[in-house]
Amino acid sequence: MVKLISLDLDGTLLDPGGQVTPAAKSAIAEARAAGVRVVINTGRPAPEAFSYVREACCDTLVSILGGAAVADCASGQLLRRWDIPKSAARRTLELCLNRNIALMIFAGERIVVDPFSRAALLESYPYPLFHDNAELAEDPLAYLAEQGLPLTKIHGEGSPDAFPLEELAALEGLTLTSSGPRDFEVVGAGVDKGRALALIATLYGIPLEQCAAVGDSDNDLAALRAVGVPIAMGNASPAVQAAALRVAPSNRENGSAWAVLSCLG
Repeated sequence: MVKLISLDLDGTLLDPGGQVTPAAKSAIAEARAAGVRVVINTGRPAPEAFSYVREACCDTLVSILGGAAVADCASGQLLRRWDIPKSAARRTLELCLNRNIALMIFAGERIVVDPFSRAALLESYPYPLFHDNAELAEDPLAYLAEQGLPLTKIHGEGSPDAFPLEELAALEGLTLTSSGPRDFEVVGAGVDKGRALALIATLYGIPLEQCAAVGDSDNDLAALRAVGVPIAMGNASPAVQAAALRVAPSNRENGSAWAVLSCLG
Protein backbone atom coordinates (compact mmCIF):
# COMPACT_ATOMS: atom_id res chain seq x y z
CA MET A 1 0.00 0.00 0.00
CA VAL A 2 1.46 3.34 -1.08
CA LYS A 3 1.31 6.04 1.61
CA LEU A 4 3.61 8.65 0.02
CA ILE A 5 4.19 9.65 -3.62
CA SER A 6 7.26 11.65 -4.66
CA LEU A 7 6.90 13.69 -7.86
CA ASP A 8 9.68 15.23 -9.90
CA LEU A 9 8.72 18.54 -11.53
CA ASP A 10 10.26 19.06 -14.98
CA GLY A 11 9.29 16.33 -17.39
CA THR A 12 7.02 14.74 -14.78
CA LEU A 13 4.46 16.83 -12.91
CA LEU A 14 4.87 19.74 -15.32
CA ASP A 15 3.66 19.43 -18.90
CA PRO A 16 5.96 20.50 -21.77
CA GLY A 17 4.78 24.09 -21.28
CA GLY A 18 5.84 24.07 -17.63
CA GLN A 19 2.27 23.89 -16.29
CA VAL A 20 0.52 21.73 -13.70
CA THR A 21 -2.49 20.40 -15.56
CA PRO A 22 -6.02 20.22 -14.11
CA ALA A 23 -5.82 16.42 -14.36
CA ALA A 24 -2.67 16.37 -12.23
CA LYS A 25 -4.21 18.65 -9.63
CA SER A 26 -7.30 16.46 -9.48
CA ALA A 27 -5.24 13.29 -9.05
CA ILE A 28 -3.17 14.85 -6.25
CA ALA A 29 -6.35 16.00 -4.50
CA GLU A 30 -7.79 12.49 -4.75
CA ALA A 31 -4.63 10.96 -3.33
CA ARG A 32 -4.46 13.35 -0.42
CA ALA A 33 -8.16 12.83 0.31
CA ALA A 34 -7.35 9.12 0.56
CA GLY A 35 -4.65 9.88 3.15
CA VAL A 36 -1.67 9.53 0.80
CA ARG A 37 1.11 12.09 1.12
CA VAL A 38 2.19 13.72 -2.17
CA VAL A 39 5.52 15.56 -2.17
CA ILE A 40 7.63 17.37 -4.74
CA ASN A 41 11.20 16.19 -5.31
CA THR A 42 12.95 18.63 -7.66
CA GLY A 43 16.23 20.12 -8.76
CA ARG A 44 14.74 23.59 -8.51
CA PRO A 45 15.38 25.97 -5.59
CA ALA A 46 12.94 26.70 -2.78
CA PRO A 47 11.09 29.73 -4.24
CA GLU A 48 10.09 27.83 -7.37
CA ALA A 49 9.41 24.55 -5.57
CA PHE A 50 7.20 26.26 -3.00
CA SER A 51 5.11 27.90 -5.73
CA TYR A 52 4.38 24.50 -7.28
CA VAL A 53 3.64 22.93 -3.89
CA ARG A 54 0.97 25.59 -3.39
CA GLU A 55 -0.37 25.42 -6.93
CA ALA A 56 -0.66 21.64 -6.97
CA CYS A 57 -1.80 21.47 -3.30
CA CYS A 58 0.89 18.95 -2.36
CA ASP A 59 2.10 18.16 1.14
CA THR A 60 4.45 20.77 2.51
CA LEU A 61 7.76 18.93 2.91
CA VAL A 62 9.78 19.25 -0.29
CA SER A 63 13.12 18.03 -1.63
CA ILE A 64 14.92 20.80 -3.52
CA LEU A 65 18.21 21.32 -5.38
CA GLY A 66 18.33 17.73 -6.59
CA GLY A 67 18.16 16.36 -3.07
CA ALA A 68 20.74 18.76 -1.63
CA ALA A 69 18.16 20.24 0.75
CA VAL A 70 14.82 19.51 2.38
CA ALA A 71 12.49 22.35 3.29
CA ASP A 72 9.02 22.95 4.71
CA CYS A 73 6.81 25.05 2.47
CA ALA A 74 4.39 25.81 5.30
CA SER A 75 7.00 27.55 7.44
CA GLY A 76 9.50 28.44 4.73
CA GLN A 77 12.18 26.81 6.86
CA LEU A 78 15.13 24.82 5.57
CA LEU A 79 15.21 21.55 7.51
CA ARG A 80 18.45 20.06 6.18
CA ARG A 81 21.09 20.95 3.60
CA TRP A 82 24.07 19.01 2.27
CA ASP A 83 26.73 21.30 0.76
CA ILE A 84 29.65 20.45 -1.52
CA PRO A 85 32.72 20.02 0.73
CA LYS A 86 34.85 23.15 1.05
CA SER A 87 37.85 21.17 -0.15
CA ALA A 88 36.19 20.69 -3.56
CA ALA A 89 33.96 23.77 -3.85
CA ARG A 90 36.43 26.30 -5.23
CA ARG A 91 37.91 23.95 -7.82
CA THR A 92 34.41 22.90 -8.88
CA LEU A 93 33.51 26.51 -9.61
CA GLU A 94 36.80 27.15 -11.38
CA LEU A 95 36.17 24.22 -13.71
CA CYS A 96 32.65 25.35 -14.59
CA LEU A 97 33.16 29.09 -15.11
CA ASN A 98 34.25 30.79 -18.36
CA ARG A 99 33.25 27.93 -20.65
CA ASN A 100 30.17 29.46 -22.31
CA ILE A 101 28.02 27.34 -20.02
CA ALA A 102 24.88 28.88 -18.50
CA LEU A 103 25.36 28.23 -14.79
CA MET A 104 22.92 28.27 -11.91
CA ILE A 105 25.07 28.48 -8.79
CA PHE A 106 23.19 27.53 -5.64
CA ALA A 107 25.07 28.84 -2.62
CA GLY A 108 23.29 27.77 0.53
CA GLU A 109 19.88 29.43 0.32
CA ARG A 110 21.02 31.92 -2.32
CA ILE A 111 21.24 31.79 -6.12
CA VAL A 112 24.19 33.37 -7.95
CA VAL A 113 24.65 33.91 -11.69
CA ASP A 114 27.43 35.49 -13.72
CA PRO A 115 26.58 37.97 -16.54
CA PHE A 116 26.88 35.38 -19.35
CA SER A 117 24.61 32.94 -17.50
CA ARG A 118 22.06 35.60 -16.65
CA ALA A 119 21.65 36.59 -20.31
CA ALA A 120 21.48 32.98 -21.49
CA LEU A 121 19.05 31.86 -18.80
CA LEU A 122 16.67 34.73 -19.43
CA GLU A 123 16.06 33.07 -22.79
CA SER A 124 16.34 29.37 -21.93
CA TYR A 125 14.79 29.44 -18.45
CA PRO A 126 12.10 32.14 -18.39
CA TYR A 127 10.83 31.56 -14.85
CA PRO A 128 10.42 34.87 -12.97
CA LEU A 129 10.77 33.32 -9.52
CA PHE A 130 14.25 32.13 -10.42
CA HIS A 131 15.44 35.43 -11.87
CA ASP A 132 13.80 37.52 -9.14
CA ASN A 133 15.83 35.60 -6.56
CA ALA A 134 19.13 35.31 -8.47
CA GLU A 135 22.01 37.60 -7.51
CA LEU A 136 24.30 38.86 -10.27
CA ALA A 137 28.04 38.49 -9.63
CA GLU A 138 30.75 39.49 -12.10
CA ASP A 139 33.08 37.01 -10.41
CA PRO A 140 31.13 34.26 -8.62
CA LEU A 141 34.30 32.79 -7.11
CA ALA A 142 35.18 36.06 -5.40
CA TYR A 143 31.55 36.74 -4.52
CA LEU A 144 31.06 33.45 -2.68
CA ALA A 145 34.32 33.99 -0.83
CA GLU A 146 33.47 37.58 0.16
CA GLN A 147 29.97 36.61 1.31
CA GLY A 148 31.14 33.48 3.12
CA LEU A 149 28.73 31.34 1.11
CA PRO A 150 28.94 27.56 0.72
CA LEU A 151 28.55 25.87 -2.65
CA THR A 152 25.54 23.58 -2.58
CA LYS A 153 24.83 22.77 -6.23
CA ILE A 154 25.78 23.79 -9.76
CA HIS A 155 23.44 23.30 -12.68
CA GLY A 156 25.02 23.90 -16.10
CA GLU A 157 23.34 24.14 -19.50
CA GLY A 158 24.77 24.39 -22.99
CA SER A 159 26.79 22.31 -25.44
CA PRO A 160 27.91 19.04 -23.85
CA ASP A 161 31.28 19.47 -25.58
CA ALA A 162 31.97 22.33 -23.17
CA PHE A 163 31.10 20.42 -20.02
CA PRO A 164 34.13 19.66 -17.77
CA LEU A 165 32.76 16.27 -16.78
CA GLU A 166 36.04 14.34 -16.75
CA GLU A 167 37.75 16.99 -14.63
CA LEU A 168 34.81 17.14 -12.21
CA ALA A 169 34.66 13.35 -11.95
CA ALA A 170 38.29 13.35 -10.87
CA LEU A 171 37.51 15.52 -7.84
CA GLU A 172 36.67 13.91 -4.51
CA GLY A 173 33.51 14.86 -2.69
CA LEU A 174 31.18 15.32 -5.69
CA THR A 175 28.21 13.60 -7.32
CA LEU A 176 27.60 14.24 -11.03
CA THR A 177 24.22 13.74 -12.66
CA SER A 178 21.90 15.40 -15.17
CA SER A 179 18.26 16.27 -15.79
CA GLY A 180 18.53 16.21 -19.60
CA PRO A 181 20.86 15.68 -22.55
CA ARG A 182 22.12 19.28 -22.59
CA ASP A 183 22.81 19.85 -18.90
CA PHE A 184 24.82 18.56 -15.98
CA GLU A 185 24.47 18.91 -12.22
CA VAL A 186 27.04 18.84 -9.43
CA VAL A 187 26.18 18.21 -5.77
CA GLY A 188 28.08 16.79 -2.83
CA ALA A 189 29.09 13.15 -2.63
CA GLY A 190 26.19 10.95 -1.57
CA VAL A 191 23.65 13.70 -2.26
CA ASP A 192 20.66 12.69 -4.36
CA LYS A 193 16.88 12.73 -4.47
CA GLY A 194 16.71 9.32 -2.85
CA ARG A 195 18.44 10.43 0.34
CA ALA A 196 16.28 13.54 0.59
CA LEU A 197 13.16 11.45 0.03
CA ALA A 198 14.28 9.07 2.77
CA LEU A 199 14.43 12.01 5.20
CA ILE A 200 10.97 13.23 4.16
CA ALA A 201 9.53 9.74 4.56
CA THR A 202 11.10 9.47 8.02
CA LEU A 203 9.66 12.83 9.06
CA TYR A 204 6.22 11.66 7.94
CA GLY A 205 6.72 8.28 9.64
CA ILE A 206 6.36 6.26 6.42
CA PRO A 207 8.66 3.35 5.45
CA LEU A 208 10.32 3.73 2.04
CA GLU A 209 8.79 0.46 0.88
CA GLN A 210 5.40 2.16 1.20
CA CYS A 211 6.54 5.09 -0.96
CA ALA A 212 6.32 5.63 -4.72
CA ALA A 213 8.56 7.88 -6.79
CA VAL A 214 7.79 9.26 -10.24
CA GLY A 215 10.46 10.71 -12.51
CA ASP A 216 11.92 11.01 -15.99
CA SER A 217 15.62 11.91 -15.75
CA ASP A 218 18.85 10.36 -14.54
CA ASN A 219 18.79 12.55 -11.44
CA ASP A 220 15.53 10.78 -10.47
CA LEU A 221 17.13 7.33 -10.45
CA ALA A 222 18.15 7.43 -6.80
CA ALA A 223 14.59 8.24 -5.75
CA LEU A 224 13.16 5.42 -7.87
CA ARG A 225 15.70 2.97 -6.47
CA ALA A 226 14.91 3.98 -2.88
CA VAL A 227 11.18 3.23 -2.92
CA GLY A 228 8.86 0.26 -3.11
CA VAL A 229 7.01 1.52 -6.17
CA PRO A 230 9.26 3.19 -8.79
CA ILE A 231 7.36 4.76 -11.70
CA ALA A 232 8.89 6.17 -14.88
CA MET A 233 7.27 8.66 -17.19
CA GLY A 234 6.69 7.69 -20.82
CA ASN A 235 9.17 10.43 -21.78
CA ALA A 236 11.78 9.12 -19.32
CA SER A 237 15.31 8.14 -20.28
CA PRO A 238 15.92 4.41 -20.97
CA ALA A 239 17.81 4.08 -17.68
CA VAL A 240 14.87 5.46 -15.71
CA GLN A 241 12.37 3.23 -17.50
CA ALA A 242 14.59 0.22 -16.82
CA ALA A 243 14.54 1.04 -13.09
CA ALA A 244 10.75 1.34 -12.93
CA LEU A 245 8.07 -1.07 -11.83
CA ARG A 246 5.64 0.60 -14.24
CA VAL A 247 5.75 3.24 -16.96
CA ALA A 248 3.20 6.05 -17.08
CA PRO A 249 2.19 7.97 -20.20
CA SER A 250 4.35 10.97 -21.08
CA ASN A 251 4.04 14.42 -19.52
CA ARG A 252 2.23 15.46 -22.73
CA GLU A 253 -0.46 12.93 -21.84
CA ASN A 254 -1.06 13.67 -18.16
CA GLY A 255 1.30 10.90 -17.17
CA SER A 256 1.78 12.27 -13.66
CA ALA A 257 -1.97 12.07 -13.02
CA TRP A 258 -1.95 8.47 -14.26
CA ALA A 259 1.00 7.67 -12.02
CA VAL A 260 -0.62 9.13 -8.90
CA LEU A 261 -3.93 7.39 -9.52
CA SER A 262 -2.15 4.07 -10.19
CA CYS A 263 -0.96 4.15 -6.57
CA LEU A 264 -4.47 4.35 -5.14
CA GLY A 265 -5.80 1.00 -6.24
